Amino acid sequence: QKTSVTQEILLEQLKNGPGSRLIVIGLKGGSEDQLMEFSDVMKQALNSNMAFLNVLNGDFSLEGISIPEPLKSYHLLLDDMDYSQESLEQALNMRQRDLAFGGGGLLMGVIARDPFLHTLRVLERLSPVSNDGDTWFAADGSAVLLAETRAAAIDIEAQSQAIMSIRQAFSELPGSESLQLELTGVGAFSVELQRTIRAEATKRTILAIASLLIILLLVYRKVSLLLLSAVPIGMGFLFGLAALSLIFTSVHGITLAFGFTLMGVAIDYPLHLFSHARNGTGGAAIKLIWPTLRVGAASTIIAYIAIALSGSDGLAQLGVFTACGVTVAALVTRYWLPLFISEEALAPARDGEHIGQASLKFLPAASVLMLTLAGAYFALNHSLWDDKLSSLSPVPEQRLLKDNLLRAAAGTPDMRYQLVLRSPDLEALLEESESVDLLLQDAAEDGLLKSWQSVSLILPSQASQQRRQQSMPGADILHARLRKATENTSFRSDAFAAFEENVQWAKTTVPLLPLQFETSVLSSWLDSHLIRVSGQWVSLISMSGPKPKQLAARMEIWEPDVQLVDLKQSSNELMRDYRNSAIRTVFLASFLIVILLLFEQKAPTRVAWVVLTVLTSLTVTTVSVALLHSGLTIIHIVALLLVMGLGLDYALFLSRSESRDEQGFSRHAVVACAATT
Repeated sequence: QKTSVTQEILLEQLKNGPGSRLIVIGLKGGSEDQLMEFSDVMKQALNSNMAFLNVLNGDFSLEGISIPEPLKSYHLLLDDMDYSQESLEQALNMRQRDLAFGGGGLLMGVIARDPFLHTLRVLERLSPVSNDGDTWFAADGSAVLLAETRAAAIDIEAQSQAIMSIRQAFSELPGSESLQLELTGVGAFSVELQRTIRAEATKRTILAIASLLIILLLVYRKVSLLLLSAVPIGMGFLFGLAALSLIFTSVHGITLAFGFTLMGVAIDYPLHLFSHARNGTGGAAIKLIWPTLRVGAASTIIAYIAIALSGSDGLAQLGVFTACGVTVAALVTRYWLPLFISEEALAPARDGEHIGQASLKFLPAASVLMLTLAGAYFALNHSLWDDKLSSLSPVPEQRLLKDNLLRAAAGTPDMRYQLVLRSPDLEALLEESESVDLLLQDAAEDGLLKSWQSVSLILPSQASQQRRQQSMPGADILHARLRKATENTSFRSDAFAAFEENVQWAKTTVPLLPLQFETSVLSSWLDSHLIRVSGQWVSLISMSGPKPKQLAARMEIWEPDVQLVDLKQSSNELMRDYRNSAIRTVFLASFLIVILLLFEQKAPTRVAWVVLTVLTSLTVTTVSVALLHSGLTIIHIVALLLVMGLGLDYALFLSRSESRDEQGFSRHAVVACAATT
């Protein structure tokens, strides 16, 4: 699917954005003091776990803080700093007061390297939330923690391991049996849904297969036929999977789920053979029905190939899998299955001669009536399509409300709105980002937003880094200033030797580049704020508490040009584009199918009857789904492909020119197919 830059940004944020990697933890069931203690214990336990980048609970302290590279070495390049005598004296006096309130050797170690505590301020700004020093509590009394995973939210296996680590840490809390643990967030929901879907799929598959076997046994009364009926679709599944493995580097699990469902039309092929072979051999029966079965299979394959060419990687996999599967299933039914059906294999038909031929003359009128009623319904209802990304989410509404409740306690940033800067040159982009930071500072002072995070926080432009290096004093000057600054404090004159060494190293080191972050824990943070899209560098600025309308009005006069992106609107547009692309391909496939029918059938009246039959089935299905679900999604389009394939199969066999007995066989097969479906 060809997407806009905004939509590519949306997809990147869904996969790797900072908000998607947060697992929200809620602890409930004890007193506030107990929950505060348990929150701190879990925070310390999880921060030592390599599955997490950072675990926060609102209490910002030096305990457990690990200053990552390159921030540890390059922090002097990350902001304009004042190295004057007055500034140093002021900083040392403030640090002396800080030590008087505690912190001990841990705080002293940080101060020795960074008396301005610039490192901690940067770390605090890098946090996905605002740490005010108090443990977070939700409105329902739950203590709240935010655990940021190293793995992206789409890495279900890694997210599952992280969830297990959280549950393990919770189980080790004293009295955990009386506590309640709540886990929400994209990763938590993904793991939860995977488990639920597997359980549901297993249960429903067992029930479906059991029902299918019972129906086939009642209809055909032969256990051997039950086994034979599974051969075409089984072979189709294997060949479809092989085709995916050869064409695509990886296979989406959902492709197999949807693909096997769409391939269900292929189970009709052996049933038609069985029904028509009830008074003869399999060879004779397949010769009789092959022209019709061939047209039905070819029409279905055309539709699935069109889906494969729609432009979406997911739909391409689905189309290839189903087209290959249906092709193989049809060929197996044609050339292999008849060999296993002898003249005595099936019981004689019962009362087939008493069933009259389906009349073709009434269906067009009924179809026109159905289409007219459907048109009237859609004329009155303008919400046929639901393009909200949330409409595809099977997460229960109650769980989403709980997630919002817990996140509100932590004050997580609003990921819906982001500011976007684009440039083919990285240095130009970083300079523009720094300019926007100044404009955002003014906007924040005017109340248009609370805070923001931009790439400039850890990756200044080369020009800014060089300017800051030039402003750093030489070794002798800095040493003299520090010695004088410590005279009226309790610090020793050599207490800040590490700081002096850092300044001299920063003054002469090579400028900071994205490459230095590749092996750092900050790499994921940088990747979520600086990405490459369509050959351009893109800077993403996340905001907390924005007022989008007022901010957009202010941005109209800003230089450089910066775009306010509404990710919710972008997601709706993305879904609409996917849906329109799929619909266009389905219409193209339908046109080709009609051409194929006219070529094969050479009977325009019969083709019109078949087309109207399929249109009626699609119309009734669409109206029913719209009434039940209040809107159709792209998933419903995929389902409608199955309806089209089945409707075409039934219509082709019910419109055949046959003898009275053969008409009974066709109706017998269609009833069996419909029942199994």
